[in-house]
Amino acid sequence: MQEPPPKKGVKRKKAKQPNGVEPRPEPDLNGDAMEIEQNGATHVTNSVRAESEAAASDAESPSVAEIPISTLSIGADAEIQTEVIADLAPETIFVPRSSAFERVVEHTSWGPAESPVLLAAGKSLLQVHLVGHEPTDHNSPPVRTGDVHLPINNFDITALCWQSHGEFTVSAREECLNDVGEKTMADRLIVLVDGGTKSHVMSSTAGLVNTLRWNAEKELLLSISTDGEKGSIKVWKGYEDSIPAWTDFTDTAIFDASWISETAFVVCGIELFKIYEVGESLTTQRTLDTHVTWETVKFDASSGIIAALGMEGMASYLGILHPNDSINLRTHEYPDPYPTDLDFRTRSATSALTNGLSIPSVLLATSANSGSARIWDANEPFKAVKKLPTTDDAQAFKIAFSPDGALLAAAGPDAVTVWDVEKRDVPIASWRAKAWASDKWNPSVDGEFSLGWDPDSSRLSIALGNQVRGSITHLAWTRNSQIADRHHPCAEVGLNIYTAL
Repeated sequence: MQEPPPKKGVKRKKAKQPNGVEPRPEPDLNGDAMEIEQNGATHVTNSVRAESEAAASDAESPSVAEIPISTLSIGADAEIQTEVIADLAPETIFVPRSSAFERVVEHTSWGPAESPVLLAAGKSLLQVHLVGHEPTDHNSPPVRTGDVHLPINNFDITALCWQSHGEFTVSAREECLNDVGEKTMADRLIVLVDGGTKSHVMSSTAGLVNTLRWNAEKELLLSISTDGEKGSIKVWKGYEDSIPAWTDFTDTAIFDASWISETAFVVCGIELFKIYEVGESLTTQRTLDTHVTWETVKFDASSGIIAALGMEGMASYLGILHPNDSINLRTHEYPDPYPTDLDFRTRSATSALTNGLSIPSVLLATSANSGSARIWDANEPFKAVKKLPTTDDAQAFKIAFSPDGALLAAAGPDAVTVWDVEKRDVPIASWRAKAWASDKWNPSVDGEFSLGWDPDSSRLSIALGNQVRGSITHLAWTRNSQIADRHHPCAEVGLNIYTAL
């Protein structure tokens, strides 16, 4: 029996209390709390109401898009400046938790522009959430949730990916009992169409899949399986064929993969960094010499640059493969402890100036559990552009640019920080877990953490699984509550979720 694939991310570390300060108490739910920022400026944080849907007035809690940039950075002197940081807590929307203790969210993913919904999946759980653009009163819930039926029971979703309008694929491991009561495991690739109302078992031979990547141009599905020691690569033509069109195997485990063109993809893992080409057969385009265990890989389509994070021994590394030197994987020891994630920014249509310096055309952001994010010029490895401290120097498990490239978010269980990297180095918005009672959000629980932007860059979500209580809390913030188009997207997305409520 295969063991579950090894975790790709860094294990959660318990945050230390600074300078011996006592652990924070539960917030006072009966009044407004005054907070003092590090620069000495004070602001009033809106009180947390008993109902999670309650919202503050626009004057009390301006959304990110409603705050003029000029009010965020007053004064040219970097040493003397006034900073206004939006508090995202009043804009928080909590997705209802599952009441079943065995149901735990391990993955979340916003759908494409034609399906702007939040998909949540994990242990015995597959749900679609339609999240409103702002909190409302309890009579009008901001979230509509529908369970997606799978033709299996007692399952664990190990990977997922969106295809197109209301269509996505999941890999599910089902725990079964044979005739003598022994537990067995069955792995299946399942395609869901029509917003999840119909399902089709695509394969029962794909193995324990830890990565799924969809190639929209050629309608190819890439699946990566591993038993912890060796890797398996399968490429499927569309999602109706039950047998993969191309297959290959690696001598070491594969942890991540990404399409880099219509016919090529990169895989990385234990001392593994390899590029494949799909043609009449699956061929190796390049094998890069490396002794690093690469855990995460990302690709920037505008520049052709591939970036990865990995470890060798106790040292962490950032890797860059530039198309101008496509046979050499350049590596740089990461300057901060415990790097966790990386993301490319979608190239901006206009150039900008920050502190008199031109913003590079290819920005790469990285995060770390040491409490900071970094911005790199990916065209000039390894030129650091900025170092950005997170809110309260909190751990950042994930980092992501908004799809429009305007904002950058770094997030962990304790805090979320949002920057406009082309305007100022200081955050424009932040969210703190301590603004909520632990029954709403408990940052100390173990579980998989995820961060995501919705496709129109207006909302941000985080999720943290609770393995003890078997539940999950999601958060979704509205970047601009004054959305012009307020019609419900249910009919467009093709989701039949009202009947499930």
